[in-house]
Amino acid sequence: MENQVIKDTEIKEIKEDSVRIRFVGKILSYDDKTGMFEVEDGGQRITCLPNYQENIKLEPSELVLVTGKSIAADSAFEVRADKAENININDYNNYKKYLITRNNILHSNGS
Repeated sequence: MENQVIKDTEIKEIKEDSVRIRFVGKILSYDDKTGMFEVEDGGQRITCLPNYQENIKLEPSELVLVTGKSIAADSAFEVRADKAENININDYNNYKKYLITRNNILHSNGS
């Protein structure tokens, strides 16, 4: 796997092709045959295609941390997921707080 910086993000912020990203969301659907799944993070949705060999069974409504690469697809983006890990609600809430703090720091420094 490429040695590339991973950008912590929300689905609505995915706007660039071939960027390594990480985000948290709720599983909306999962296809047992292809491993393809759809994730929502509070209004925004994205389709994820597995890029891993692990046989992970994802269930609708589960919270997951997805790491992968954004891929331009038609008029939106998809994610080639390298990893999808189940997390709990505390992890989710902490991740959201982290994103808010990160954004505050980046915007106060002009980055």
